[in-house]
Amino acid sequence: MIQLSNVTLTFPDGDSRITAVDHVSLTSRPGTVTAITGPSGSGKSTLLAVAATLIRPDSGNVLIDDIDVGRLTPAEATTLRREKIGIVFQQSNLIPSLTAREQLQVMNALGGRSSRRRPEVGEHADELLNAVGLGDHRDKRPHQLSGGQRQRVNIARALMNGPSALLVDEPTSALDQERGASIIELILRLTDDLDTSTLLVTHDTVHLPRMHGGVHLVDGKRLDSVPATA
Repeated sequence: MIQLSNVTLTFPDGDSRITAVDHVSLTSRPGTVTAITGPSGSGKSTLLAVAATLIRPDSGNVLIDDIDVGRLTPAEATTLRREKIGIVFQQSNLIPSLTAREQLQVMNALGGRSSRRRPEVGEHADELLNAVGLGDHRDKRPHQLSGGQRQRVNIARALMNGPSALLVDEPTSALDQERGASIIELILRLTDDLDTSTLLVTHDTVHLPRMHGGVHLVDGKRLDSVPATA
């Protein structure tokens, strides 16, 4: 489970400070997708970075599976990210020289205690590529894949080490409506299948009725909740 309680984050701006996240609280439970919406510059991606332990807030609490992130050393936070958090960035950032299968396999070296033995790594990579509909494309390199297919590899890679928390930043921003809808459907299905707690930053409100809930940010403040599905 992901829990953010009264989180505030500021950045220096000359002699003053800018508030990027202003006393925001939210909870994402296992098996659910929680949307984070708002206009450009509202603090959506910054809030996601706080949840990912990439930025430490000025105040408030961040809990991942009841672990208080604020009490962790930088090294402990890195271990937490490797073992419990999968991050899907807006750009897929795939390694050009690696095949889709190898993109996933390389994550095993970063997996800490959850690292698998070599034969198991390939099997698990194949399972995830099949799950995202790319089993037949496992030997292709990024330039041989479409934008939607690269994003699917990106999602599978984030799931390689079995995270309990999945954090996704604008996964449909570079895709057309049809491919974007398929990516959202994939995230919803995998969240249910793998019982992850998923936070999804999105600008595309057409997908909100599919989410389990969410928050809307303006100028770093949570103004209202996104209606949950029935």
